[in-house]
Amino acid sequence: MMKLPNIQILRAVAALAVVFYHDGIETTNICTSNGTPCTYDFWVGGFGVPLFFIISGFIMVMTSWKSFGQIGAPLDFIKRRIIRIVPLYWLVTSLAVVGIIISPAMLNVPVLDPLYIAASYLFWPVTRVNGLVRPIANLGWTLNLEMMFYAVFSLALFFSRAWGLILAISFLAGLSLLQVFGLFGKAGALQSTPLNFWADPIILNFIMGMVLAIFFRRGFRINLIETSLLIAISVVGILLVGNFSDFLNALPENHIINRVTAMIPMLCLVVAATMGPQLDASKAVWRAGLLVGDASYSLYLIHPFILRPLAKIWGKVIGTHLPVWSFTMIGIFVALGGGLTLYALVERPLTRYLGRHRKHVPSQALSPV
Repeated sequence: MMKLPNIQILRAVAALAVVFYHDGIETTNICTSNGTPCTYDFWVGGFGVPLFFIISGFIMVMTSWKSFGQIGAPLDFIKRRIIRIVPLYWLVTSLAVVGIIISPAMLNVPVLDPLYIAASYLFWPVTRVNGLVRPIANLGWTLNLEMMFYAVFSLALFFSRAWGLILAISFLAGLSLLQVFGLFGKAGALQSTPLNFWADPIILNFIMGMVLAIFFRRGFRINLIETSLLIAISVVGILLVGNFSDFLNALPENHIINRVTAMIPMLCLVVAATMGPQLDASKAVWRAGLLVGDASYSLYLIHPFILRPLAKIWGKVIGTHLPVWSFTMIGIFVALGGGLTLYALVERPLTRYLGRHRKHVPSQALSPV
């Protein structure tokens, strides 16, 4: 079984970045409710999703390397992805539905629309009343893109490895190119909300991960000095994006410039993590990071359902009795605890139970994603 501890650490970094970002939003909301305006814009959290997507593309190719062209491989792949993704997502979506019933304003979904609810469960892109294409569980928008990627990848498995990868990469690149040229937008010749959403240039991160996996499988590696240089380039890239955040925020969320400037630093980081020397997973210093990496999916999905109610309670009970930044620290630890608990009590046992008797075609195991 192939193990890449660095990937697990990066998954922890990606999940914590997203948590940090939303924690800043809720901290800002507390300031507003207290009548003391402040801004806690932890923009670095915006790198979490592209990082997740590059890792996803990498791992899908790695774990399916021997499955291309095999009878039953596409169906086996879809089964594995459904077992890994769907149960926990349906659970948090159900929590969101309950939240809408109890307090519609808390989740910014004021209308209980049955079609919208159904689309959210089925990973179908739908538009909220605020114009954003988001499911009930807001962060599920990334899973809508993941499921599209899985569908494309499963079809690629019908072909030989070379042709399958060429077709999958070409399709994703072409889809994104059509979106960049506006064919799927409101004024486009092929106007379509789902196609416009699926073609978001952020899917280029899947391609980058797939390409990295091909290089990895072909034996490409880098030394410690090269790894350190790539990490340094990634950090500089992140800082540059932050420096131009005003310009980038003025562009549409799915603008190609936004997507590429976020992708490049994360690509450098994943190249360093995959091609460079691996951390020693047996050392105690890395155990916490590896555990958070294992629980990253649970943490990613559940943290908004922890942070928002916690912020509401904090604003009413704590108010100005404690400095607002203390919520930022406490919120992260509470969200982390919630994610680890969900992973230990629900995600891990449920995934093991559902996968226990699944028949499968040969593939090479890697850290789960």
